[in-house]
Amino acid sequence: MIVTGVPVSGGTAVGRLVVVGAHVPADVDVDDRPGSASTVEDLIALLVAAVDTSRAEITAIAAEARERLGDESAAIIELQLLVLDDPEWWNPILDQVRSGSEPSAAVWSVTSAVAEVLGSLEDPYLRERAADVLDVGQRVADRLAGRSRRGALRGLSGDVVLAAYELSPTDTLDLDLDVVRGIVTETGARTSHAAILARQLGIPAVVGATGLLEAVAAGSLVVLDGDAGTCEINPEQHVVDRARTKAAGAAPRAVIDHPVTTRDGLKIRVLANASSVADVERAVAYGADGIGLYRTEFLFMGSPELPDEDAQAEHYAAVAEAACGRPVTFRTLDVGGDKPVPGLHVEAEENPFLGVRGIRLTLANRPVFDAQLRALARTAAAYPGVSVMIPMVSGLEELDEVREVLREVAPGSTFRLGAMVEVPSAALLVDEFAREVDFLSVGTNDLTAYLLAADRGNLHLQHLYSEFHPAVLRALDQIRRGAADTPVSICGELAGDPRASGLLIGLGYRRLSVSGPLVPAVKDRVRRLDSGAATAATDTVLRARRHRDVEAALQVLLDLQA
Repeated sequence: MIVTGVPVSGGTAVGRLVVVGAHVPADVDVDDRPGSASTVEDLIALLVAAVDTSRAEITAIAAEARERLGDESAAIIELQLLVLDDPEWWNPILDQVRSGSEPSAAVWSVTSAVAEVLGSLEDPYLRERAADVLDVGQRVADRLAGRSRRGALRGLSGDVVLAAYELSPTDTLDLDLDVVRGIVTETGARTSHAAILARQLGIPAVVGATGLLEAVAAGSLVVLDGDAGTCEINPEQHVVDRARTKAAGAAPRAVIDHPVTTRDGLKIRVLANASSVADVERAVAYGADGIGLYRTEFLFMGSPELPDEDAQAEHYAAVAEAACGRPVTFRTLDVGGDKPVPGLHVEAEENPFLGVRGIRLTLANRPVFDAQLRALARTAAAYPGVSVMIPMVSGLEELDEVREVLREVAPGSTFRLGAMVEVPSAALLVDEFAREVDFLSVGTNDLTAYLLAADRGNLHLQHLYSEFHPAVLRALDQIRRGAADTPVSICGELAGDPRASGLLIGLGYRRLSVSGPLVPAVKDRVRRLDSGAATAATDTVLRARRHRDVEAALQVLLDLQA
């Protein structure tokens, strides 16, 4: 039997199925009986203590996430602290306790109601916060009951594939990676926080497998395919043997500290995406050839107020220093209604993904943009390998305006200027863009969503959202051809997808920017690939008219890098 869902983290896993607790209101054990506390004040004191303990636990988990995976992962966990401080969550709980409810029952009543409202919203960013609210509510309820969340998923042995209704971000970080080989859940989306963390941890994962828990039995042997989005229950032995061979072949590779070449001598640079100085240091340790995308917005999002020019210049210099002479490409502030920044007012929008974000926002907030460009110019003067990339560019007029700002605020700046290709208009005008900038970088995540008009976070559209859609692949081909001699890289998730290495090289891309931990595996795949054979096989992929035809043609490319 095969259960199908949404592939969110690539790879193959084989193991015995372990079914774990679900984040479903009806399944959470809360105490609604009269407590031992004699007064309302005593009950509130218990509640406050549980919240304080939960805050300390979440802070500790965030610190661990920062150490293991970097600031971006830590920020995912730290969002849960905002729930604890949100009066729209806290005040109704207090009101229910004062009206006679037990604290744990009040916590879960309010938590369930808030999560239900968030889950019904159209905005994917807000909709996905429902899982964070549920995670926080269950944590506080557990503390009130004297239970600890930490280590709840430890104590497992053997090779295990976890099945659940939904795994929270903190549960995902708490997995024992020496035992847990894969994850499959009934709900979730590609952009859920747990899915993002699974990819960063390198755990094969499938979400949105409707009917999973009714179809499976604990202890069953399963083969999980995080690339195809399938979970095969009690498969035949030859399927298990093939999957184990595939999983073994995907084991972590040795670090390679220099650019690699394909079997026929084509040099490919494997760069890393980063969001902090620690990310850059880790990327260098993994053997990255440079930083292909440095997300400057995390400096802004992690500061209590807008960082001034000096603070930014100091931070960017630390990033360049951590790169140890390797090139660094800084992306200018890429925020909007979906990514709030302290001190920067952004109007609420019905659809922030089609609204004022990226370069649209910074051009409308000149003091912020001016300070960032001056800080980057100062860094580039001291570190020659610095480049600057503009996000969300849709037309040449925006590039004209950026140059005018540069002439005004940072005359004589020495950095190379590039643009993101993530809006369909930029893909169609790529030959014009290539003549206006020093380099281009394709953001495949947004480009795919915009090309297919499919929200990555909408579970009902997951069958439409695919970076391997024929239209997306043909757009990537057009971008590479249109760029001509202008360097162009891939910095979206596609660059690190095991199915895509041969495809992207066959299309002519020579710079791949991936999550730091993926650098060794990508370099290893490059070394095993013949670029000439990949180019020939890619022609077949581009002729595919339907997604199933693409999948069949991709298998030829996968065989080339086996």
